[in-house]
Amino acid sequence: MFAPERPASPTLGNRLILVNGEEGAGKSTIVRELLAHTPDGARVDAEDVGQTNPCPMDDEFFGLLRRNVAALAENFWTAGYVNVIAGSFLRNYPDYLAFCRLLSPPRSVYMVELMVDKDVRDHRRITRAKQTTQAWRDMVDRIPEDRTIRQTIDADYRYIGVDTTCLNVAETVRQIKDAIPEVYRR
Repeated sequence: MFAPERPASPTLGNRLILVNGEEGAGKSTIVRELLAHTPDGARVDAEDVGQTNPCPMDDEFFGLLRRNVAALAENFWTAGYVNVIAGSFLRNYPDYLAFCRLLSPPRSVYMVELMVDKDVRDHRRITRAKQTTQAWRDMVDRIPEDRTIRQTIDADYRYIGVDTTCLNVAETVRQIKDAIPEVYRR
């Protein structure tokens, strides 16, 4: 019987790659695709672990998502997966700070924000496999875009902004890998 190779134990500290962005920017797709390129990696997509009915989208719900993602990241690190990719659960910089209080240091954090023009974003939202209703899209569109993650000067993460408007998945992944050479050495 074949036993899968266990990831190496952490020697440089745990790393966290956070993928953030508006609905339709490609967060879930990129989190999923990036894992195949991530050595000693694991992924957590909050859209997978945070499905509820109804989905309240309020502070209490996002607190639950942060706790769930933090617990999974810690479990992966304990198991020896040095690089954890997580996405689809941060709304703003205060959410990030609340999330970090749930984690044990040391870690290096990379904040990848996926951006996309509204027309392309709207097209993706109605043509992708993960369908949403018009009522849901209208509700999400009423939430003002938050720029605190990209504008925070004293953040403890490396910010990586990627405009996915004209990029395919492979090109987006390549840009992320190029921006984080300490994780994605060639």
